[in-house]
Amino acid sequence: MMWRPILAFLVVSVIVSFAFTYKLGRLTPAASNVEKQYVTSIDSGQKILDHPVYAVHKIPVYALNKLNVKSIAPYRAVSAVFAILAVVSCFFVLREWFSDRIAALGAILFMNSAWILHTSRLAIPEASFLLLMPLLWAVVWLYNTTLRKSALLVLSFLCAASFYVPGFGWLLFMSAIWQRKRLWEELSAVPIWFRLCCALILVTGIVPLAWAAVGSPSVLLLAAGLPQQFPLPKDILLNFINIPEYLLLRGPDDPVRWLGRLPLLDVFSGGMLLLGIYSIRYHLKLIRIQLLVGSSIILAALLTFGGPLTITVLMPAVYILIASGVAFMLQQWLAVFPKNPIARGLAIVLLLGSVSLVSLYHLRHYFVAWAGSPATKAAFSDKIDSN
Repeated sequence: MMWRPILAFLVVSVIVSFAFTYKLGRLTPAASNVEKQYVTSIDSGQKILDHPVYAVHKIPVYALNKLNVKSIAPYRAVSAVFAILAVVSCFFVLREWFSDRIAALGAILFMNSAWILHTSRLAIPEASFLLLMPLLWAVVWLYNTTLRKSALLVLSFLCAASFYVPGFGWLLFMSAIWQRKRLWEELSAVPIWFRLCCALILVTGIVPLAWAAVGSPSVLLLAAGLPQQFPLPKDILLNFINIPEYLLLRGPDDPVRWLGRLPLLDVFSGGMLLLGIYSIRYHLKLIRIQLLVGSSIILAALLTFGGPLTITVLMPAVYILIASGVAFMLQQWLAVFPKNPIARGLAIVLLLGSVSLVSLYHLRHYFVAWAGSPATKAAFSDKIDSN
């Protein structure tokens, strides 16, 4: 019956939206300085045209500015929309690759991640990096659906938007070359007029960025995810070391975005990440694994250069790998006890319990510990309408 999946989708959407909008403007006493600077800087359309990188985030912020909105909550809601789309896309991606159970657990872990909550509930453009998950979902959908026109149309719009997210242009370019035969097969299966529409969407999307790059070449560097000056080898090495360190050992020292120096992942998620990395060695010939590994390598390489990218850009891949680790662990357990209902039931109970405890940890981390920290209160003391 059609009403059941529709009802389930609506319920999930409400739950996800609540997680990213609860006390959006009241959890902190005011805005942070970085939020104030960003919001007040987007006060004219010409500035967006001159510096269109992050335009997918800047345009709604500009619209709120023109409406003379003074509350910080609506500006933070712009970032929250990216997170909501990412969580929903995460579920559909994982459902194509694993079971509904793993998809639900993986999406829950992703949604409740303290780092995702921090990033997506701030009025800064960093949440634009979460567009990677919807982009990945569109590719997966195209490969698995009979609704080819709809998938190509959605993918065209997402690709056009992705050019304005630092570093994503490399992913699109490399993927198009790598999958050129399959892409041509998909395009050949639709009428010429539809192909022209997709091309028009892409060209129309790219033109403002190309025009701005002609006037200011630094815009092109920013869009490519590259720094204005190439870093020293020691800085590249340090940035590379920071990736696993932030995830597993010690997080960044930034009271606006994080609590103390806690690692971004908890013990369970960190273990599942390592297990997920181990498990993909058995599936390296699959296109989806090659896509995941290839995109992660490209983004990690850009991250080490010290440009505009932050570790947020790797979080979609990180949580897909965490879900892979959960699926691999469950598969191995059930392989040992294929017909023992008690053992199978115990595995499910332990897994659900672990995910529940992990989710509770991250929610308390963000909504209780971070929000109540003196460092957080000191960092959030600005009003967006002050001079």
